[in-house]
Amino acid sequence: MDLMGGYLLICSILFSANLALLIGNFKLDNLKVVVLSLISAIVAFVLINASNQIKQHLLFLLGYFTFIFLIIAIAVFLIMLYYLKKEEIMLPIYSISAIAMVLSVLLSSQSSLTFFDTILYSLFVFIVFFVVYQLSKLLMHAKRPYPVIIGEFMSLFAILLFIFALTYYSTFTLDYSMFSSFLILTPLYQLMYLIIGIVVLMVVGVLLNESYGGNS
Repeated sequence: MDLMGGYLLICSILFSANLALLIGNFKLDNLKVVVLSLISAIVAFVLINASNQIKQHLLFLLGYFTFIFLIIAIAVFLIMLYYLKKEEIMLPIYSISAIAMVLSVLLSSQSSLTFFDTILYSLFVFIVFFVVYQLSKLLMHAKRPYPVIIGEFMSLFAILLFIFALTYYSTFTLDYSMFSSFLILTPLYQLMYLIIGIVVLMVVGVLLNESYGGNS
């Protein structure tokens, strides 16, 4: 995976999770959640593929991603402040969706993703959106108010984007020939196993919670 593809994967997952947490303010049945997850995945698929058609026109942006990440980090932080102050849902949902779509086009236009990669990324968006929305049902019963939980997530997300802005140039110019393939891939596989394990635990927890709630 190239650098831009890695950034796109991380941002796709986090934006999907953020959007699912915001939509968690609405009580939706599983069918509607599946439909929304599917729509998000289809939009991601279309945007990533469409960006390949305009890739030649966006090559000049490669040197500006430090500023792009910084601007988006500030935007996410401001959306978080607005959400906590106004407790208004729709504008943050629209704003996060718009930023996610723009960033997807910009990052995918600078990457070398294959058609299979695009399908895989869309599948990630579908899974993350669905699982995080189910998780939001549990977070509603947490001791901390649900808007505060969303605000904390958005704050951490903004900080991560800020770190991307600070480290982008150094990472982009890093000589990867200094590292062996084994050293690079081993932590990646371990991280994938950890993510899969967490997802399985969350799904099992949701099913147990719904089963327990239905019997009580």
